[in-house]
Amino acid sequence: MNKFYSHLSLIAIAILLSASFLFAQDSYKIEYKFQKGKTYRFNHTSNSNITQEMMGKEMKMTNASDMTIRVAVDDLTKEGNIVLIVSVDSAKNTTKSPMMDTTMILSNLIGKRTKITVSKLGTVISREVIDTIKNEGMMGSGSQRGMAQITRLPEKEVKIGEKWNSTTVDTIESMGGKIYHTSVIEYTLSGKEKKQNHDCLKIEYTGTTSDTGKMMMNSMELFVEGSGKVKGVMFFDPEAGVTVVDETTTDNEQTMAITGQQNMTIPMSVSSKSTKILLEK
Repeated sequence: MNKFYSHLSLIAIAILLSASFLFAQDSYKIEYKFQKGKTYRFNHTSNSNITQEMMGKEMKMTNASDMTIRVAVDDLTKEGNIVLIVSVDSAKNTTKSPMMDTTMILSNLIGKRTKITVSKLGTVISREVIDTIKNEGMMGSGSQRGMAQITRLPEKEVKIGEKWNSTTVDTIESMGGKIYHTSVIEYTLSGKEKKQNHDCLKIEYTGTTSDTGKMMMNSMELFVEGSGKVKGVMFFDPEAGVTVVDETTTDNEQTMAITGQQNMTIPMSVSSKSTKILLEK
């Protein structure tokens, strides 16, 4: 009987120790800590497989982009917000299709600056285009807005295994029109891992996106509608307060309806993989 009670006591102690370990688990206040006067550089690469149908014919193509983004910290406001000047150091885009293979250096983007004010949690307070892009086409203000996509961080301290959600609505101006982009993302702090000599928190995320709006091309209206799924993992250095690596996969289904001189509907499927890496000096 004494042995029986001894075993019960050991089990009780083990449970209490486990519980105390769980309650003692580290929690993290994750926020951006960009330093005034410092410049950060990131390499963005993406590879996409595109399938579209036009006039009953299916066409497949691939697209790859390689950009180096410069993020200069212009100011830290008294409210604790961060003023960033974002520009492109280099940009290359390669497209392969049955019609042509082409590689373009996007010189019209290089050096063009956008001022973005964000909170320490990544909420965009304001955005101002300093240098406009001539002959914008599809690579206009939409690409300028995409230069510094910033992940929304949790408002409260989080522990390993805890989740938070983010819903954002963005307006992208392009080709004389506007596209409204909505994303609903769930993030999970899944662990810790070493990346590029940084002690990082590993943040996994999944979510959905939707796009709707219209553009103009040669006096024709282009109506865009689509939805997609996104999945990825981000490695964030909590001490430096900066993203070290961010890897994302997306799958989108879109439809473009053209009205005007010609009327047609073009369905399109796009699968993409992209990577953002902090460049060390």
